Amino acid sequence: MPQSRALRPLLLLAALVTGTIHAPRARADTASDPVPVLPGATILSPGPRALGFRDGLAADPSTIGNFRGLVALAYMRGSVRDSSGRRWLMVNDLRLFQGDYVAADGIQRQGTFAFV
Repeated sequence: MPQSRALRPLLLLAALVTGTIHAPRARADTASDPVPVLPGATILSPGPRALGFRDGLAADPSTIGNFRGLVALAYMRGSVRDSSGRRWLMVNDLRLFQGDYVAADGIQRQGTFAFV
């Protein structure tokens, strides 16, 4: 048992070094990226009109222009604390997209995206 405890820090260090060396690199924007909804356009969120959602449940939640596919939408709400201990209400939405879109280069492509 003492030998396995002594090996744990070494294994952890090896895993961290390997993960750092072989971590995926962020790529620069390319012409195959989707084009966002144009500035000035309204980005809608579906929801009941009684709660203030203007277009009701039929609103299009996509934030990608020229997109046809599936969209999953989740609303998250909770309280958080900042570094000084002050409490804040945090309201976020998470959107996942999978389908066909017209890319910045004008070519129709297929992809999966997340908007957090």
